[in-house]
Amino acid sequence: MAVNPPKLTPPLSVPGFRVGTASCGVKSPELKGKRQDVTLIVSDVPCHAAGVFTQNRFRAACVKLAEATLSASATDIRAIVANAGNANAGTGEMERVWSQQLVDAGARAAGVESAKVLSASTGVIGTPFPIERIEAGMHEAAESLDADNWTAAAHAIRTTDTFAKWGSRTVTIDGHTYTLTGIAKGSGMIHPNMATMLAFVATDAPVAAHDLQPMLRRVADRSFNCISVDGDTSTNDTLCLLSSGIGLGHAPLTDSMAFEQALTELCIELAQLIVRDGEGVSKFVTIDVTGAATEEDARTVGHAIATSPLVKTAFAGSDANWGRILSAIGNSGVSIDTDGISLKADGIVMLERGNLHPDYRDEEGMAVFQREEFTLTVDLGMGEASATVWTGDLTHEYITINAEYRT
Repeated sequence: MAVNPPKLTPPLSVPGFRVGTASCGVKSPELKGKRQDVTLIVSDVPCHAAGVFTQNRFRAACVKLAEATLSASATDIRAIVANAGNANAGTGEMERVWSQQLVDAGARAAGVESAKVLSASTGVIGTPFPIERIEAGMHEAAESLDADNWTAAAHAIRTTDTFAKWGSRTVTIDGHTYTLTGIAKGSGMIHPNMATMLAFVATDAPVAAHDLQPMLRRVADRSFNCISVDGDTSTNDTLCLLSSGIGLGHAPLTDSMAFEQALTELCIELAQLIVRDGEGVSKFVTIDVTGAATEEDARTVGHAIATSPLVKTAFAGSDANWGRILSAIGNSGVSIDTDGISLKADGIVMLERGNLHPDYRDEEGMAVFQREEFTLTVDLGMGEASATVWTGDLTHEYITINAEYRT
């Protein structure tokens, strides 16, 4: 059950882009016609593109192929084709063949060259890929291409997600207003570097190709790489950004800071939606780490707290067991002064400069941990850097979902 999912406003269309979906029965032939599971995002003009992918060593073929395509054609991407229900990973040599066939099918439907198409897959790992069913149904995606089809696409990339995830932003730069729209999926196997997630963002802002990739990496580090549901990193994680602006005739942005801020806000929104929809998650927890020597140290400490099974089960049990939090900090590998650490839960001071606060009462902490949403603030007392990580609890429902994932 999702934790306080917000009511999402309809996503904005993006100049230069059309989106289509198809129901191909990717996970099972019985699902054909019952749920959309293939997505096609097509640009009417050549796009500048960037991507951030999983760091799992057992990387799916679609990840390797997308990286190679970006390396060769980052200034001339025309489409993304994605499927849900089968990850096309862990299947040996045929995995590479099927991945190329998925790209070829998407290219034919979009009416563009295969070398200008990115692909992504998500779903069950280690199951033969049903490329014949996808090829047979891809025409539906081509026939449904429309500028206002982003909501359908957000639904079509879901696996165990309980709701579709999308968002939009507008930004005005040098008198021109540009649009950013993104969709994402993810619920389990969520952990930085990245998570079992797909995210696609399109914009008509004219961002130069040499700026786009480093920008997307920075944005990912402050959004999708700051979430954790269960500590597992997938074989297929993919985040792609397409910019149609230059193909639409706009001059490259001379100052991209405002655009990067809007992109960061959009990706943080999508990342938080993933945590709110985490498998078995009943609580949404923000972990603010301050007083760190470096931002990397702050993020590392936040991740250590967010991924500790003992901490996450304490969240689930509404147990303000601050000792588990301190233990996770100590296990983070970051150099700390234990006498300088302070800890708060929604403003309730639990620990101050290494000592239990004299006014703290355990029932106050328990009351905070009973809330569906709360914030832990850790001050390391080591410097001025900070970072924020978002996570949830670990409940019995998570075990149920994943024990029955293939049935």
